[in-house]
Amino acid sequence: MKRVFGAKKNKEPPPTIQDATDKVSQVGVTVDEKIKKLDAELARYKEQINKTRPDPAQEAVKARAMRVLKRRRMYEG
Repeated sequence: MKRVFGAKKNKEPPPTIQDATDKVSQVGVTVDEKIKKLDAELARYKEQINKTRPDPAQEAVKARAMRVLKRRRMYEG
């Protein structure tokens, strides 16, 4: 019979409550790290905006900063 249907595979035990809480806290830490990186990127864009003259180059930097800000708000939510 094992040749036709194969042998049963051993199933892993279901995750415990401790495993679930560890995974959730780990996700929270990674989100915090991403937010810190985006804050640093926003600070860099703010300096670039202050240094450039009002022209299409400054508008491009503003657009990039807005995209980063939207991502930051998404992670905060």
